[in-house]
Amino acid sequence: MKLNFTNKKYVITGVTSGIGKEVCTQLLSEGAIVLGIGRSGEKIDNLRSNYGLNKLQFIQLDLSNIEDIENALLIKLEELGPFDGLLLCAGREETLPLSSYKPNKIKSLFEINIFSNIEMIRIFSKKKFSKRDASIVLISSVMSILGQPGKVGYCSSKSATLGLVKSSALELAKKKIRINAISPGVVLTPMTKALFNQLSSENIGSIENMHPLGLGDVSQIYPLVMFLLSDKSTWITGQNYIIDGGYSIH
Repeated sequence: MKLNFTNKKYVITGVTSGIGKEVCTQLLSEGAIVLGIGRSGEKIDNLRSNYGLNKLQFIQLDLSNIEDIENALLIKLEELGPFDGLLLCAGREETLPLSSYKPNKIKSLFEINIFSNIEMIRIFSKKKFSKRDASIVLISSVMSILGQPGKVGYCSSKSATLGLVKSSALELAKKKIRINAISPGVVLTPMTKALFNQLSSENIGSIENMHPLGLGDVSQIYPLVMFLLSDKSTWITGQNYIIDGGYSIH
């Protein structure tokens, strides 16, 4: 099945690493135009050099500052829009015992993992910024349906993502905009590797053993993202796709 992305336009958050960077690379290689959002553009300077500043435009933005998002995006969205799709990859993981979770601590997780996504979807779904039949994809986590000690903030924020997807799918259907989530298990992204640097080899081994097919790689995630962003998925909305190497079947 051939997917066509030539001259189509996409917005990607968390574009500087992991799944966001990989999807950005694939879209650019297929002839798409990408507006990337991240905290620093240095990690994608090579992509911008290879594909050109017009093909990969960038907005430096800390998405945890919710009140800054709309003003930071408006000029570029008006200049480049309407867009064919929105991919929300930005997120934060944290392991902390429940006894240490004070309101401000958990609020900081929700700001990046859920509040910023709601704001991005609110803005993107405006008629002048998104095409009819546009697609929105959120990268959630298998922790959206499972629990784990020390993950109260992370699990609850990722569970909220699924409620966002289902309710938004109903509201946006009248515009023919579809929205879906992908919930990976542990994928070897820079964020995961940074986490592993803080763990013992025994703990890392335990995490690996939870995945019958082994830990994941971004190359095992992006094909489904590409499909959901394409015009081959126009009758799919409100769904959560789990790609976890068997983690959730325990």
